[in-house]
Amino acid sequence: MVGGFLFLLALGALLSGCAQTQQFTPSAAPARYYLHGLPANIVAVQVNDLRPEQSASDALLQVLKAQLAASLSPDPAPTATTPCQLTVDVIEHRAFFTLGNWNASTRFRARLFEASGKALGQWEATGSARRSNMFGYATAEAVSQDSYNIAVADLLSSLMPVSVRH
Repeated sequence: MVGGFLFLLALGALLSGCAQTQQFTPSAAPARYYLHGLPANIVAVQVNDLRPEQSASDALLQVLKAQLAASLSPDPAPTATTPCQLTVDVIEHRAFFTLGNWNASTRFRARLFEASGKALGQWEATGSARRSNMFGYATAEAVSQDSYNIAVADLLSSLMPVSVRH
């Protein structure tokens, strides 16, 4: 009887741990390179949160927007260049626990538009990471940061060849 109860208790703990999901706000790393084709004087950055589960305390949008704005080229575009908007949608950013590991996934979609609404391009960026659960939520936060960093690097790499300079 006691053995059956302990088994059910252990099974319940295992199943509840497998379904656990967390959201962490990433820390912003300084811009390491500039998007030379996207000058800061004509490109506005907008970040939208399209995640189904949003947290009011999550500052992910502000962190990502600041990082992208800092990556724009400081070299001004000629005055005749059409203003543009870089819109980045956060589709997913979460850490989840399965079978003794913290996993994280981050997905962005970026679109570049001229002021007239003409689309100049669309890009997808993803990042995923996994770590063995050594320090509980500290491991979850670290793996979340890893997936965010990978997704941002993927996004910036996709935007490197893009240019709105005429």
